[in-house]
Amino acid sequence: MKLLLDIYDWVQKNLRPPSAFSWETLILLSLFSYYMSMLSADTDFVRALLINFAWIFLILGVFWGTTAANQLRLGYKDPSSPGFPLSPWITGALVSLYIFGRSGEVPREALIYWPIISAVIAALPDFLGDGLRFKVPPAPKRQNLVVLFGTQILLSCWLQFYFVIQDWVVQYPSLLADDFNQSAFVVKRGSSESATPRGLLILNSMESQLAQQLNARPWPEVERLLLKQERTKLLNRIEQRSKEQISPVEEDDLWNVTSAISSRPSGYNLQLRALWQGPRANPQDTQAYSLTKPCQITQLSRQNNIATKPLNTRQTSTTVVSRFQCQPIQGWGVDRPSLPGDRPTDSFIRL
Repeated sequence: MKLLLDIYDWVQKNLRPPSAFSWETLILLSLFSYYMSMLSADTDFVRALLINFAWIFLILGVFWGTTAANQLRLGYKDPSSPGFPLSPWITGALVSLYIFGRSGEVPREALIYWPIISAVIAALPDFLGDGLRFKVPPAPKRQNLVVLFGTQILLSCWLQFYFVIQDWVVQYPSLLADDFNQSAFVVKRGSSESATPRGLLILNSMESQLAQQLNARPWPEVERLLLKQERTKLLNRIEQRSKEQISPVEEDDLWNVTSAISSRPSGYNLQLRALWQGPRANPQDTQAYSLTKPCQITQLSRQNNIATKPLNTRQTSTTVVSRFQCQPIQGWGVDRPSLPGDRPTDSFIRL
């Protein structure tokens, strides 16, 4: 019993608001509403209603408390020089979370609309007079309001643009391998590895599949597959399969893989070329935005054992099969010389 009385005395001393009409009362009402919502687990409507009340009391209490706190003002000296309040942006963050937030995560919309919501909260006192009646702000205040809303809308646009860039990087990762030295607003961030075009993954995947198709295959069949029409069908099928195996993204449609074949002693040279057809820093230089993988298909003699019935002995015969091998990829973002001003990049871009 003594323990309960001690707890009650502590609560009375530390958590009791100074008056019924205070921001501390609103915070306590918010905590009480949230606690009651957890007790109403069987009624969804009542639980949602109490959670909404908890958010409303919290927003009003925080706005009241942060507005009254002089420590949350930039340049505060005295009541005649109150400085710049931070309360609208603190309250705006809560309002943005209340409107756009979801359980367990902060969506991008909450961050994008936070500056605009904060500007609306900061401008409310200029539009409300006695008795909460609407009034027209005086001329000096209007200029401040134009600057306030202009800067906050610009900040929201930059945040939105940041998320647009992030979405582009996810769906078009090869953009990271391009040159952004002339960009006025995009800067690559450093990391231990350089960004490489996605065409490198496509060509490497095609190499492994072509090796399965052509290695140790009878030479006449290989020569038939290397005819222009058959080769085009084979490479188109393998290219599509390769793009599906490496987690498809929208960028894949902007890569076009072509081939060229030439003869060599005891075989053929097969050159696979992946050409990037998407946006580029230098649209005129098409050769710079391509990747090449040189491959060789050569003849290989293989010994076969043949059983002959009359003599009941084993004899050997030679079968000519193919051997497929490729050299490392060359081209855009792979073998370009490093410049003194170059910095390695990671998987995203900052503004």
